[in-house]
Amino acid sequence: MEKETGIAVKRLSANDDYYNNVFKKTERMVSVVFYILSYIEKTDRNDLHLKVTSDRALAVHEAALATLALYEYEAKEKIFPLEHALVALAGSFRIANAARVVNDDVLALLLGELDLVQRYLRNHFSQLTPLSLRDSGILSPVTPPRRVASTTHSPASTPRSARPTRPNIPAGDISSEAHLVYSQLVDRATRIKTVLEAIPEATIKDIAEVITDVSEKTIQRELNSLIEKGQVKRQGERRWSKYSIIK
Repeated sequence: MEKETGIAVKRLSANDDYYNNVFKKTERMVSVVFYILSYIEKTDRNDLHLKVTSDRALAVHEAALATLALYEYEAKEKIFPLEHALVALAGSFRIANAARVVNDDVLALLLGELDLVQRYLRNHFSQLTPLSLRDSGILSPVTPPRRVASTTHSPASTPRSARPTRPNIPAGDISSEAHLVYSQLVDRATRIKTVLEAIPEATIKDIAEVITDVSEKTIQRELNSLIEKGQVKRQGERRWSKYSIIK
């Protein structure tokens, strides 16, 4: 009797790459958001921003949790609610920053973490290509104006500086150049100090749970540098050490 053959169908909850690079990162990020919000004083001025941001962080958590039940073959068609929730959360933080409810460092840190998750989703699951205005027909091709030769001699124009090119990150690679691009936007020392402002007396492990794209050894080196500069203080020894901002 012939054995039945079948195709193994896995849910995203069994996909280690998805669990670590999307679900786990998202849950940590949501926890940090609620932690930061808990330290912001509630006033009539910022109460709406806190409520909207809290609701959207909760929506990200619920959307991420729902994706674990998806089968891998259907993820591309049904992952959109999570992508939408991430964009909405980023938008609420941008607005809160514009209203001076959260500072620039907190905004940069959270947007950087959001970008890592969104980049992974785009590389692995997104199948939609944004439609430009020109492609949609809303904008018609514009003929550039005809240049008239001048009879006067203009001074030699200075050559334009070469426009920096963005590194070409291969599809699916979120562990090397993608992290390098983010690190160029916000230096590690600033990110670590932002975490210490939000989490007083944090351990290296606490910091590594928020800043997930560098090793604990790298974080240790940055902390030692900040201690030498007099910006951070350490209490305790070895693995029991706790770090705080010197104000």
